[in-house]
Amino acid sequence: MPLNLSQPKRKTAISLTPLIDIVFILLLFFMLTSSFVPWRTVDTPLSVASDAASAAKDNDIVLLTLKQNDQMVWLDGSAYAISDAAWFKKLITEHKKGTFAVSAEDGVNLQSVLNLADRLKESGAKTVSIANAFSSKDKE
Repeated sequence: MPLNLSQPKRKTAISLTPLIDIVFILLLFFMLTSSFVPWRTVDTPLSVASDAASAAKDNDIVLLTLKQNDQMVWLDGSAYAISDAAWFKKLITEHKKGTFAVSAEDGVNLQSVLNLADRLKESGAKTVSIANAFSSKDKE
């Protein structure tokens, strides 16, 4: 048989359509069989709160409380504005070696506690504790 050189050889085209179909089927399979972990909050246990009133007499601990109104800080039953820089300076000069403990009632967010701690540090407090800020006597 002689070779016929006059006819050009046809190129065979490779279709990608079946490959794309298989990839989408695999993608769908893996998406349907995967189990997704829902977003969870991390519970960070804090140390158990001690009796702040008795500790305040022995160690000069100043207990500042944030209530549901996040713009006020409570000290010995009196409310003071967090924005009152003069009051913070006066408080810190009265308790130079004191430890300032911050506590928060239910409904107060963490950012408010951190803002109060920052205000104390900016005013010159040496030791600020927020370790037991969210623990209450009901949970003990």
